[in-house]
Amino acid sequence: MIGVELIILLILWVYIILQLLILAMLMAYKSPGIQKKFSGFEYPFVSILVAARNEEATIKRCILSLHALNYPKDKFEILIGNDASDDNTASIVEELMSSIPNLKLIHINEKLGSAKAKANVLAHLVHEAKAELIFVTDADIQVKPNWILVTLPHLKEEKNGIVSNATMVYGNSFFSKMQQIEWMLGFGNIIAFEQLGLKSTAVGNNMAFSKSAYFDSGSYENIPFSVTEDFQLFRYIRKAGYKGLTILQSDGLNLSEAQTVFMKLMHQRKRWMIGAQDLPFIWKSIFMLQGFYFPAVILLAFLHLKLAVILFLVKIFIQSAFIWRMSYLLKEKRILVYLPLFAIYQEIMVLLMSVFYLLPIQMDWKNRKY
Repeated sequence: MIGVELIILLILWVYIILQLLILAMLMAYKSPGIQKKFSGFEYPFVSILVAARNEEATIKRCILSLHALNYPKDKFEILIGNDASDDNTASIVEELMSSIPNLKLIHINEKLGSAKAKANVLAHLVHEAKAELIFVTDADIQVKPNWILVTLPHLKEEKNGIVSNATMVYGNSFFSKMQQIEWMLGFGNIIAFEQLGLKSTAVGNNMAFSKSAYFDSGSYENIPFSVTEDFQLFRYIRKAGYKGLTILQSDGLNLSEAQTVFMKLMHQRKRWMIGAQDLPFIWKSIFMLQGFYFPAVILLAFLHLKLAVILFLVKIFIQSAFIWRMSYLLKEKRILVYLPLFAIYQEIMVLLMSVFYLLPIQMDWKNRKY
């Protein structure tokens, strides 16, 4: 029994120390400012790529937010890849094309190399893009007016092949608010670990890359397929010798509607967990440590209830400080009133996600199974 107690305490204390470390990294992080003009040139032409499959509910809002970008209209193009949609996605885009000259709809009917699903759409769109500098977002996203201005200076830095900013979900329901805090935690971890030199992934609905880096990486049609295509591209661009950078800037924050259907949320998380299988060992170890924390606290409660309660409260305090810092950086302070309930929600979700991941159920994303 002594040996079991030691293992439990080791897990809990290592977890607490790790959380303190990433909190310190996030506290020290400084958001980059907006640079509207660039040394030696002004406003390079950029291509914005959007993969769309059955997005009739959100595609118009996405395109209108892109059209409203604080960037010269003749200096960017918007390419929408229609991925075999069987709803009104294509007709909505075609209607908008009459009033938005730099908007183009491309129907994706063929498969390029090993690329599938969204990766295949983006592979086609990169070939169609006129610009060397590529921006990528999703059809359910609303971008902020300064999205390009925030991201572009970093992409122009030497050897930065791929750059990402944050995306946050929004919604009025309690379920939506819990997801918003989850996304804050997730992205905050990406930022904090990057400060420690541990880079992980790009953010597929808020990223930019150069064509040179993309084709040097092998391109989507030649690199191995992954259901998390953003992580795979980030990985191979870095393998090609380029740097990857993640920034946190509220003016470049993209907004996405929260999942309103519980099973869709489960499939989304299963997709992320499948993609995480290709992460380096150190990242897998971190995720395992985080997953073991709550079971370890429960076991400790049977042995030393007071100590278990103290360690659980310490974890909540550190996590609350982390979320407070994220809310400050992203200017989303209203979410803080939901923190007391989030600790309970989080542990329930970790358990449900672990069980769903292990069940022999194919991951369903955009009505495609993997």
